[in-house]
Amino acid sequence: MATAVPPSRPPTSTLSHFADLLRSVLRYLSARLSLAGLEAKEAGAHYGIAAALIMGGLFVGVLGYMFLVTTAVFGIATAFEGKHAWIWVMAGVAILHLAGAAALVSLGFRRMRGGTFSTTLDEFKKDKEWLHNLANKR
Repeated sequence: MATAVPPSRPPTSTLSHFADLLRSVLRYLSARLSLAGLEAKEAGAHYGIAAALIMGGLFVGVLGYMFLVTTAVFGIATAFEGKHAWIWVMAGVAILHLAGAAALVSLGFRRMRGGTFSTTLDEFKKDKEWLHNLANKR
């Protein structure tokens, strides 16, 4: 007489439940890390542009300072000769460079004030609300 084979059932042991829980936690963490990675790339570009604008502003500011100093030196040297038209041109260029530097630095600081990781924070808020609602249903 042949022995009957019991029907197969899904594993219901504590170990299998723990393995399912671990898989779920790992999937959750993987999704969170991929979202954080995407937002980190966006934040890197955001702060990179802001840093480039600030560095450009500082460079143009140094140029403006050089023109202003050059104007002062040659203005003093030629103050006694009477032909001063080139001094006013040099001063105008220095003022334009300083205004450009101020504009670039101002734009850079405005970009730094913008928020980052907004999508990740929104997802965390949604998860918190979902968990709160789930706890209230029980």
